[in-house]
Amino acid sequence: MNAQAVLLTPWRATQTQMRWLSLGVLALCALGGLGLVLFAKHGETAWFIAAAYDTGLIYLWAFFLSSISLLAIDARWLCIPGMQRTAVMATLFYAVLSLLPTAIIAIVHGREQAPMLLISLLCVLGGLSFALLPRYMAMFLGILPTLFNMLSRSYNLPSIGDPRFMTWGAAFAALFAVICVLRWRSMTAKAPRGQMGFSGPMVLQYRRAQSMGCTSMNGVDSTTQVRQRPDWMQPQPDLCHVGPSQPDYALRVALGGWYLPRTLRGHLQSLAPLLFALLVPCAILLLSYLGNHALSLHAWRPLAMLMVGWIAMFGSMGLMFSTLMLIQQRWKKNNAELPLLALLPGLGDAQSSKRRMLMVAMRRPLVFQALALIALLALTLPSHPSALSMLLLVVGQLGCAAALIACVISVIGGRPLTPPGIFSLMIGVSLLIGSNSFLPSGVMGSRAWAPPLSYALVLLSGWFIVGVALAWVGRRGWRALKTRPHAFMPNG
Repeated sequence: MNAQAVLLTPWRATQTQMRWLSLGVLALCALGGLGLVLFAKHGETAWFIAAAYDTGLIYLWAFFLSSISLLAIDARWLCIPGMQRTAVMATLFYAVLSLLPTAIIAIVHGREQAPMLLISLLCVLGGLSFALLPRYMAMFLGILPTLFNMLSRSYNLPSIGDPRFMTWGAAFAALFAVICVLRWRSMTAKAPRGQMGFSGPMVLQYRRAQSMGCTSMNGVDSTTQVRQRPDWMQPQPDLCHVGPSQPDYALRVALGGWYLPRTLRGHLQSLAPLLFALLVPCAILLLSYLGNHALSLHAWRPLAMLMVGWIAMFGSMGLMFSTLMLIQQRWKKNNAELPLLALLPGLGDAQSSKRRMLMVAMRRPLVFQALALIALLALTLPSHPSALSMLLLVVGQLGCAAALIACVISVIGGRPLTPPGIFSLMIGVSLLIGSNSFLPSGVMGSRAWAPPLSYALVLLSGWFIVGVALAWVGRRGWRALKTRPHAFMPNG
C-alpha cells in the first residue's frame, strides 16, 4: 500500500461517466453556494456556503466515493493482498479530506468550527450509509432530516444553534459510523452474487449500472429485473388482443416494461413498487406540513392538492426518463431479438412500420403527460394564478413531452444520445422542473402570487436552451430514421 494507491482508489473504482457527473454535481453545488451568498444576511454567508458544500458531500459519498467499497469486496473474494486495506485507508482518508473545506470556510468567515464540521461529518456518514444499506432501507434515510425537524418542535430537540446540538449530533454520527462499519464487514464477508436481490446494498446496483452502460434507471437490465422479482411480483400480461389484426399490442409486449398489456391484477402489482417509492416524498411533505399546521379536515385539502401537484410534475419527469431508458435499452442489445420484430404480421411496409413503432412508443407516455398537465391546470386555475406562473408550469410540462419525443426519435433512428448527453439532459430538466416545484403551493393560500420576472426569465431561458438542444437531437434522429431500412435495427 502506498499514498498513490490511496489517492487513486475512487478514480479506479468508478467509470468515466460517473466521474464527470460527480464533477458536474460539485460545480452545480458551487454555483448554488454563490447564488445563496447573494441572498444571505450578515453573518450567514459561511452557513450558506457550507450548506451548498454539504449537499455535494451527500451526493459524493452516496454515489461516487462509496464505490471504494466495491474494491474491498473484490479484494476479499479475489484474495488480492493489500487491496482491502487500501480501500479502508482510502475511505478514511477521503472522509477526513471532506471535512477540510468546511474547516476552511469556518476559519475564513470567523465562525465556530465544531458545529459546521459535525454537520459535514453527518453528511459524509449519512451518504455512505445510504450506499451500504439494503435498497429497501436506504430510501427511508431521506426522511430523517425532516423527521428530526418535526420532532424538534414537538419534543424540544436541539437545533444547530442549540448548545445540546453537539451532543445529539455526535450521537447520530456515532450511530451512522457503527452502521457503516457493520455493513462494510457484512458486504465483504458475503459473495456479491448472493447480494443481488432487493435486500442487497445500494452500492452493488452502481456496479451493475457501470457494467451495463447505465441503460436503465437503476442500472439493471429489464430481464434481470424480472428474474429478481418474487413470484407474486412476476408480470401478469393480458395477451387476449395480441394477434395479426392488432400489431400494436404485439409491439407493446415486445417493448415490455410499462408498455406491457396487463390484467387488472398485473396493473396492481406494477403499481405497488411505485406507491411504495412515493411513501418517502409524501412522508417528507406530510411531516413538514404538519409541523406548521394543526391536523384537521380543512388542513388536509391543500396538502392533498400540493401532493397531487408534485406527483404530476415530478411523475411526468420520471416517466420521461424511465421511458427513454427503456427504449434505449431495447435498441442497444445487439442480437436478433429486435430485428425479428420487423417480421410481425400487420406492420405493413417499412415506412408504415416506422410510424407505427413511433406511435406505440410515444402514445402512452404522451397521454400521461397530457393528463398530468390537465391535473396541474385544474389545481392551479381556481386560485387565479398569474400569467407567469401558468407559463412556467405549462412550459415545464411541454418541455418534458418534447424531451420524450426528441429522444425516442433519436434512439429509434439510430442516433441516440451518448451517456454524458443523457446525464446532461437529466440534470438540466431536473433543475428546471425542481425550480417549478413551488408553483403548486400557490393553491394553498387565499391569494395567488407570482414569481419575480427575473426568476421567470432565467427559467424560460433555460428551457429555451434545452428546447434548442432537443430540436437538434430530434432533427438528427428523424433524418437518420428516414434512411433506415426499418425501425427495428439495434444501435449496439
